[in-house]
Amino acid sequence: MKVSFFTVKGKNKVSSIYVRFADSKRFDKKVRTGLSVNFDDWSKVKQQVKLTSSNTQKDFINRKLREIENYLLEHYNLDYNTKKHIGENWLKDKINDFFGRVDTNEEHKIYFVNWVQKFIDDCPTKTFKGEPIKKRTIQHYITTKHKLIGYEKHFKTKLRFQDIGLDFYHNFLFYCQNLEKLNNNTIGGYITNIKKWCKMIEIEGLPINLQYKSSEFSSITNKTKDIYLTDEEINKIFEFDFSYSDRLDNVRDNFIIGLRTGLRISDFSRLEKVNIVGGFIEINTIKTSTTVVIAMHRQVKAILKKRNGEFPRKIEDQKFNEYVKEVCKAVGMTEMIEGAKMVNKKDDKDFFPDSKIITKNKSRKEFGVFPKYELISSHICRRSFASNLYGQTDNMSIMAITGHSTESQFLKYIKITPKEHAIKLKTLWEKENKLQNGKL
Repeated sequence: MKVSFFTVKGKNKVSSIYVRFADSKRFDKKVRTGLSVNFDDWSKVKQQVKLTSSNTQKDFINRKLREIENYLLEHYNLDYNTKKHIGENWLKDKINDFFGRVDTNEEHKIYFVNWVQKFIDDCPTKTFKGEPIKKRTIQHYITTKHKLIGYEKHFKTKLRFQDIGLDFYHNFLFYCQNLEKLNNNTIGGYITNIKKWCKMIEIEGLPINLQYKSSEFSSITNKTKDIYLTDEEINKIFEFDFSYSDRLDNVRDNFIIGLRTGLRISDFSRLEKVNIVGGFIEINTIKTSTTVVIAMHRQVKAILKKRNGEFPRKIEDQKFNEYVKEVCKAVGMTEMIEGAKMVNKKDDKDFFPDSKIITKNKSRKEFGVFPKYELISSHICRRSFASNLYGQTDNMSIMAITGHSTESQFLKYIKITPKEHAIKLKTLWEKENKLQNGKL
């Protein structure tokens, strides 16, 4: 095998540098490298740019020529001995690969965001663990892509596979935290997607930066200030007289059904008579595509009886989250507590440092002390359901409804305070003492 470089004198002073690769009679081709030099500055004997002080690019070009030689020898050895096809365009393709040159329709083989776009485009025809990829998951991929595009605009760069290393990781965190003003849990979800894509790119044999595997290149989180409603609070909501407002009465009934089934709003808002089977509620959940069976709470039964067997009218998610705050305020949940709520920052001109980046969703989570009703949304339903049942029945039964795949995930979801744990234990021991005294 032999790699050689040469120039061809033409009408212009500047000549293209060619590379020739020969392996006996098996293969002998030559192509342009894409590098060029003044013809008089080329050393035919040494096959490199002459080391003259007048040529400022000599070191760069000569270094690239040596790198090309090593690259071609390495890849030819690998391809030939693994019985890969070495065709007419092998040398041209390898030179393009070396310099990262691709046709427009193959930019996904070089640029990270282009690869991500192709991955998203292909999602509707792909499956994950035998199931179609959910629309919600695809939307999260799209959101992550938008953050990467915003990153590229801010740093005035176009990310190649080799760029997705620790420097990118730290810069991406800076961009998301300081420019987009996102919280760590949201950013952590984007990092999870990026690491997943890097792994897939590596499997495809493309030149991804392996620093993505570093423990430092990790998803980040922050402790949440999420709240839940106790049984006493839920009962108060259920018993409140909303006869003065059909709208709030309907919202309250939907809310109670969410609180007593542990379903997400995407599921409890589409319950119908057909979902009642043998006194149980059965539904195939949207997010996890699993069928859950839930025993009907007495309050759910009462709501259905009040409505002649029909579920309350459906409410669009955004309106539900707006109206349910009215419900809880009317009930009297006005105590000031620590928590976090979403606040639209579209009118706060000083909030985002770079207004060109933020174009769509300007709602950001704000931490502080607020009236409790302001912190309540549909997300509280599942959290309250799980927290209230925790310790009353086995965890696996609750997880079968909430959809948590591991007990560790489930326990992080529970929002019972240390004081409440202590009260539960005290109640248990008092019950045991009464039983023991009864035996004595």
